[in-house]
Amino acid sequence: MSHLTAAERGKIEVLLQDNYTNNQIAKRIGKDKSTIGREIKRGLDGKGIYHTWIAQSSYEENRQESRQIPILDNPVNHRLRSRVVDCLQKGWNPVTISGRLKKEGHPSVSAETIYNWIYTSSWAKEEKLYQYLRQGKKKRTKNQGRSSHRSKIPNRVSIHKRPEVVNQRTRLGDWEGDSVLYLHKQAINTVNERISSLVVFTKLDRKTAEETANAVIDGLRGLVAHTITFDNGTEFTKHERITEAIGIEVYFADPYSSWQRGANENINGQLRAYLPKRSDIRGLTQQELDDIAWELNNKPRKRLGWHTPQEVYDWLASNPNSELDLAKVAFGNRI
Repeated sequence: MSHLTAAERGKIEVLLQDNYTNNQIAKRIGKDKSTIGREIKRGLDGKGIYHTWIAQSSYEENRQESRQIPILDNPVNHRLRSRVVDCLQKGWNPVTISGRLKKEGHPSVSAETIYNWIYTSSWAKEEKLYQYLRQGKKKRTKNQGRSSHRSKIPNRVSIHKRPEVVNQRTRLGDWEGDSVLYLHKQAINTVNERISSLVVFTKLDRKTAEETANAVIDGLRGLVAHTITFDNGTEFTKHERITEAIGIEVYFADPYSSWQRGANENINGQLRAYLPKRSDIRGLTQQELDDIAWELNNKPRKRLGWHTPQEVYDWLASNPNSELDLAKVAFGNRI
C-alpha cells in the first residue's frame, strides 16, 4: 500500500474541518479507514486538532529513522567492518574484498556496497578510507569508470603472454612491481624478485609515470632482470621507457587480480608494518627506506629454508645455470 502524500494529508485536514468521519474520509481518499485513523493520531496537536504540517513532519521523521542502516555501519556487523578495513589496508580493492567475503559466507557485501560505504558513511569518511583505494580520491568519479583508467596504458602486454618460465619460478630475474600511496599524494614504488623475495623500495614525491619509470630503472639497474609484472595503475604508462633503459620485458596483470602478483602484495603488507598507509612520509629519506628494504632482505624466510632473500639472490646470481637447484631454492629446499 502506498504512503499518504502531503496533498492527501491536506485533504484530510479539510475534511475533518467539515466534520467528515474516518470512514467517509477513507472512501474519499481511497485508503483504508485504519490508515486514516493512524494518520489522524499522528497529526494531532495538544488540543486534539489535526494539522497537515504536524502529520507530515512526523512522517518524515519516522522515515528517516526507519531507513536501513548500511550493512557495514550496523553495530552487529562490527567484525565484518573490521575485516573490510583490514583488507583495504592490505591493498585489496573492493572487487577483491567482495569476492573473498562471498567465499567466506557474506554474499550481501558487493563491491558497489563497499564503494558506496567508503564514500557515504560518516565513519568511513572520518577514517579517510578512500586513501586505501587505488586512486585515493576524496570524491568518487564513477562516470569515468575504472575500465577507461586501464585503457590508458599504451601497448600493454598481458600477463598471459608472459613466458612460462616466469610462472615456473625456475630462474632468477623475474620481478613484480606496484606503488603504495601515502598522504599528501606521496608514494613508494615497490619491486620484488619472485624467487628470492629480494625487494627494492623507492620513495616517490608524486606517483607519476615519469617518477615511477625512473624508480624502476634506477632500482633494477645492475640487478638480474628479465621481466617485471605490474598492475594496471596509470603510473606504469611509461613502461616502454623501462624496457628501453634496462632491457626488461614488462607485463600487466589482469584487472582486479591482485593474486597474480601475490608476492608483491605480501611485500606491500610488510612495508606497511613499518609505514602504515596513512603515514605522512614527507620527512622520510631514501636512506631510511633503504634501511627498511635491507631489514626485509636480510630476514630469514621459511619459504627459503630459513635463508634470507639476499643470500638466495646472491647465490642464484652466482650460479645462473643451475636450474634444478634454482627450483629447489624456490620451494624452500636450499642446495
